[in-house]
Amino acid sequence: MIVYVDLVFLTNLAVDGTVLLATAKARRLRPRRWRVVSAAMLGAAYAAALFWADVPYMYSLGAKLLVSVLMVLLSFGYGNPLAFIRTFGVFYAVNFVTLGGVIGLGTLLRSAGTPWSGMSFTPDGGLVLDWRLQLGLFAVAFALSIWLFHGASESRRRQADTDALLWKAEVRVDGETWEIPALLDTGNRLYDPISRIPVMIMEASVWKEKLPPGWSERLQQEPADRLAAELDEAEAGVFPWIGRLRFVPYRGVGGSTRLMLALKPDGVQLSREGHPPLHVQRLLIGLDGGTLSPDGAYRAILHPDMIANGAAKPAPSQPA
Repeated sequence: MIVYVDLVFLTNLAVDGTVLLATAKARRLRPRRWRVVSAAMLGAAYAAALFWADVPYMYSLGAKLLVSVLMVLLSFGYGNPLAFIRTFGVFYAVNFVTLGGVIGLGTLLRSAGTPWSGMSFTPDGGLVLDWRLQLGLFAVAFALSIWLFHGASESRRRQADTDALLWKAEVRVDGETWEIPALLDTGNRLYDPISRIPVMIMEASVWKEKLPPGWSERLQQEPADRLAAELDEAEAGVFPWIGRLRFVPYRGVGGSTRLMLALKPDGVQLSREGHPPLHVQRLLIGLDGGTLSPDGAYRAILHPDMIANGAAKPAPSQPA
């Protein structure tokens, strides 16, 4: 048997890199490229060393698990025990799927025989593929790596665009403060039609404990005016924000006009890195019964006038 160690190294480099990138995509991680390349080179060097060194127990189950742990640590770090176990499990799940792809690729490339006929194992447990499987696997792994790199780059670009519009909003009502992430939406042109006050949209669940029971869930399905009409005198007496309630008309997806339940806060402070804090008092907060961001990146949508008309907070004076 003739084995080309350079091909073994390059094939394992491409496959290990693809597996690590697929693991990162499945776990929604964004490791640095040099870390992924270093981990893939470690795995490729381990596979190639099979044909150079004859070290007892080097290719035992324990040694293979140790190399896998080092590859995952090198690529993604440790974080915490639960996160590491999940990442390690996904890493091996992707490995098993890749091995199934290798067997399927071998079946397609061979005109006859079993899918195992192009594969052999060394006494130490190493997997050796014939030339056609090596070449085909390298091509598929390389193409998949390019696709994953492209997808990761696009994901990072979209995330960077979203991060550039994220603010920290501190909403103040009756001496209490709620701190939530908020997204600046330049397309948000929702105003109160009478006072022309801009409307910031926020998930009603932020105020679940303050609103009447069930309102934060029912707002997603029921009209806001119906909920307000159900407030009897007893409930209105225990709802401290009854005087802050407003109704803001807006146009729904189907083109019909609806009413959004809104409240008048005492003020909102907006802040983000590299920008002085802004104080906004002239606004309403419209309540949305759903979830604004599927991944929880933000829980409110800011009106652009809040940034344009917000008053910068002066820096605290230093004692002389």
